[in-house]
Amino acid sequence: MRTATVTAPDVDRTARARIVDAAFVCFTSSGYASASVRQIAAAAGVSPALLTHHFGSKAAVRAECDARVEVSMGAKVSGDRESLDAVIDTYGPYLAATLDDDTDSARRLFARLVDLARDAIADPGSGVRPTGDRDGQAVALVVLGLAPFAWRRRLDEWAEGTDAGIRRIAGPLAEVFTRGFMVDDRLEGAR
Repeated sequence: MRTATVTAPDVDRTARARIVDAAFVCFTSSGYASASVRQIAAAAGVSPALLTHHFGSKAAVRAECDARVEVSMGAKVSGDRESLDAVIDTYGPYLAATLDDDTDSARRLFARLVDLARDAIADPGSGVRPTGDRDGQAVALVVLGLAPFAWRRRLDEWAEGTDAGIRRIAGPLAEVFTRGFMVDDRLEGAR
């Protein structure tokens, strides 16, 4: 699994880009509440004052991270599956670490991801069979799509590596999504 990574500061990368890359890493590893401006700035190889100059606050850095996720996901939802997988692979750990925060930012980003899932469900070319509750289906797709990242420690222990764990569950999940889970209608009452 890939996450946004911070590379050594160099003249080809702007300070702003390094700050955003560092914020992805810090928010993913520490959570938004625990990541500090100093920590993000240090990881980016800049001063806290420069971070403040570019963004004004930690919340504004997060807003930039969220905006990049939204743009990337939005551009790929209607694209090919491999491109979407790459975006989810890159931002999945960040989303799993930040979407459960009790913040307006997390609520906005979750709502946007649900909107993107709803758009994918409505797209006849997506291959998704709409259910009677498209909002519920969209939320289920977002939650299930992020589950491997939220449970990455357990997957890592179980399969001796998160990537190995995701590969092992990909087949069974694909079967559940395409063929269903139950052999009879005993869960019909849950609808």
